[in-house]
Amino acid sequence: MKRPLSIILCLMAMLMSCTKSSNAIASAEVEDTDTTTTVEATKSLPQQVTLALVGDIMMGNTWPADRLPVSDGKHLFDDVAPIFQRADVTCGNLEGVIAPPEVGEPRKNPESKLAFMFKMPPRYVEHLKNAGFDFLSLANNHIYDFFSAPITYTEKALADAQIGFAGAKDPAKKRNQHTFTTYKEIEGVTYGFAAFGTEHYNASLLDYASVKSIVKEMREKADVVIVYFHGGAEGSEARHLPTGVEYFHSCNRGDLRTFTHLCIDAGADVVFGSGPHVVRAIELYKGHFIAYSLGNFCTCGMGIVGLTGLAPCITVDINPEDGKFKSGKIHAFRQQYMAGPKTDKRGEAIREIRDLTASDIANSALHIADDGAITIKQQ
Repeated sequence: MKRPLSIILCLMAMLMSCTKSSNAIASAEVEDTDTTTTVEATKSLPQQVTLALVGDIMMGNTWPADRLPVSDGKHLFDDVAPIFQRADVTCGNLEGVIAPPEVGEPRKNPESKLAFMFKMPPRYVEHLKNAGFDFLSLANNHIYDFFSAPITYTEKALADAQIGFAGAKDPAKKRNQHTFTTYKEIEGVTYGFAAFGTEHYNASLLDYASVKSIVKEMREKADVVIVYFHGGAEGSEARHLPTGVEYFHSCNRGDLRTFTHLCIDAGADVVFGSGPHVVRAIELYKGHFIAYSLGNFCTCGMGIVGLTGLAPCITVDINPEDGKFKSGKIHAFRQQYMAGPKTDKRGEAIREIRDLTASDIANSALHIADDGAITIKQQ
């Protein structure tokens, strides 16, 4: 016996009014003897979101003695903060730990001239929060400078500041892969962030099976999937993106073309990196944006001259429905001694990224204008 039409219509109206929670699709069925009707309430996403991406951040050092920026770092991000705050999400790489001087012991030989170790004062987490950072990578070669205790301190400081973090691995504890990802919902959009490096205390970008598994898991949980990597050779001689594996001091620093493409094939929407301390090319792969190195961004007193002093911020506009690139812009900054990134009206970073993209990315689909605007070339 069929239900009365008025009851069916009432049930359907009630179901249509339901809304979807963060990532799940709510569904229900209304049955009669002849047909089954499925009603789905789908999540409504904006047509566009903007990501702000930067490279390495080391806001000052307390080891072996205080070497801190002017005004105790309060104005490090003044020039770039308006860009961060206009973006929906801001991401970078924290090159070192945030912890008190007494937490942790130096892992490297203090007598060595190459024993660079970075520890930032705990109060400096406020500079990151006030600037507008949402996600920070801990997958780099300085997160383990003082062994495990400062990593734990850093993670808690960032968590208390509501800044997502990913990528650090405690070799002693062998943390599982969930340490390598983090999620945040912002204005109804769920963002997933993962970070990979080449050190044994990073989520490894060299382990392709693990990378693929982590990114696929993120794809199931997030509307927008962002992947950071810390890889490649270092220094001004490392401007160009090679084909194949890169080495630095005999260490495997990854095959970055293969890694980034694998990430996108597994479900990443945007992939960006740093590590070489200089900027590199950008690429559009299957409609998704890749930045092969954004270089240094705020590394007070270190790497602030010549090509290592270029400190771009790239904003990327994507469609959150499919993660495809729509447009972007290279914002040119240059580091000043102990003062952070300052606006560079000469646009050196724009020209450098444009030249490297033209030389290193065959048949590049991206056009970079003099003002840094990034668009897709007309076919």
